[in-house]
Amino acid sequence: MLPQMGDVGRHLSPYGPFRPRSRRNHRQQSLPMLNRRRGVFMKKRICGLGLGLMLVGLSYAQSPVDDARSKGLKWLVQTQKGDGSFAGLKGLEVQATAASIEAMQAGGMAASANHARALSWLANAPGDSLDSRAWQAFALKQAGRDVQVIATDIRNQRSTRTFVGTTLFSGVTSWGPLPGYMPSFPDTMMGFGALRSAGDSDTSAITELLISTLCFVLPAQQTVAPWAGSFPYALPSSNQPATTARGSLLATTIVLHELKKQSQANRFPSATACSPTRTSPGDINTAMAGAKTWLLAQANADGGFAERHPTTAALESSSPVPTAMALRALSLFAAEGDAPSIAAVNSARTWLVAQQNSDGSWRGDPFVTARVLAVFPVASGTQLADNDNDGLPNVVEAQLGTQQGVADGQGVLAGNAGAQPGVTATSFSASGTLGQPFAYALTARGGSAPFTFVRVAGSLPQGISLASNGQLTGTPVKEGVFAFDYQVTNASGAKALVIGRIDIASASAGGGSNVNDSDAPLPAWALLLLGGALLGVMRRRRA
Repeated sequence: MLPQMGDVGRHLSPYGPFRPRSRRNHRQQSLPMLNRRRGVFMKKRICGLGLGLMLVGLSYAQSPVDDARSKGLKWLVQTQKGDGSFAGLKGLEVQATAASIEAMQAGGMAASANHARALSWLANAPGDSLDSRAWQAFALKQAGRDVQVIATDIRNQRSTRTFVGTTLFSGVTSWGPLPGYMPSFPDTMMGFGALRSAGDSDTSAITELLISTLCFVLPAQQTVAPWAGSFPYALPSSNQPATTARGSLLATTIVLHELKKQSQANRFPSATACSPTRTSPGDINTAMAGAKTWLLAQANADGGFAERHPTTAALESSSPVPTAMALRALSLFAAEGDAPSIAAVNSARTWLVAQQNSDGSWRGDPFVTARVLAVFPVASGTQLADNDNDGLPNVVEAQLGTQQGVADGQGVLAGNAGAQPGVTATSFSASGTLGQPFAYALTARGGSAPFTFVRVAGSLPQGISLASNGQLTGTPVKEGVFAFDYQVTNASGAKALVIGRIDIASASAGGGSNVNDSDAPLPAWALLLLGGALLGVMRRRRA
């Protein structure tokens, strides 16, 4: 049966069944309908435009971080050494390379030759300090490598005889910067963190973690403003500066981050320990809340984070490393929806982006640059596009100027598979006696002489001066521990930044005279500040 005209009109006419009408009536009846359709159309256009603007706004809010990430990765690629490592401040090669591996993984470069070479170097690097071994374990585990050997070494370096004040706790496990050094709170938590990263779930290890946290770490949390809620590096001792026992942002970020990670992994069993002050894992949640509150208060108005001056307690100027470390800890709480942490993380990232140098680095240093990049959001979407599958995302190749359609990633690697030529100087530690002549000669190698030495940060003992030829001479007039940065330059202009330490003791304390301890690496906490306000270095205390 053929369809009737009305049926055809019902299917063909957008205004309803077709009915013959006069031109005038058709126009009068159609205009209202057209106007309504135009209104709906315009509303859709406006809504679509609004949605588009909103999406553009979201894209714009993220694009500065994406742009900073691609520029930073470009700079890391260009500064990677031929052997695969990254080196800035002397003594931070392992930490810088570990952070660079984390940054490359987060930026979509896990399949690149740069990442593979850095991973190979790090897997074979001999870590000296506890924190270098811990960062090594974190990065290798994140890259899917087995870190049981490193974890075993770290476990064997622990001390199970720990003094808390004047009380000896035989069951408390702790770590110092180096074997035989006094225990510190960040080193202890990083030691447990390395075991966690390695998947160490042995019952005895879990018990050691709980007892050490409740009996050693938590009681050290500060209770007096402006340090209330923070953690210090170590307990007060006559063998180290008094400022070491005050609250520290870096120490607090490391302790807080690891407490949170251990808690998320359910590694704090329900048990009682250290009665009556710290009795249960519930105290750990209270301690984390206090540390988080204190950490949030260490943000400057510009969004960056900083340490407080150890003497005046004034909040210092924002700095990239403290900001990145604060981000690392607070991001764990932001991921759970904690509003103050979310706001602080966003402000800190904005500040970090604004601090990036025009060459893509932060402070021109691989460790600082990689540490910042490692706390940026993981790259996603178009940021991961890699047209030539050479492991370098298109956005990084655009910064490098390489071809995005040709697998040329190998071409950006430094040649010779060895350390690039330059000047090398070894960090040193020496001691002297109050009121007695002191003399020590700094040395360097690499390139052509003469070498020029200049102090760039920190303090020399009063009465001792550094000559341009590296001679440290004078008669100290004040005892104490003095850490400082010095820069050495060879004839061709190659430079190296090195940390030194001089201990001055009174004659009655039995201080040695110019004792060279250069074979012992300096504690990593002095290295972490990168020429800023240097921490007093912990002096060795043999068990």
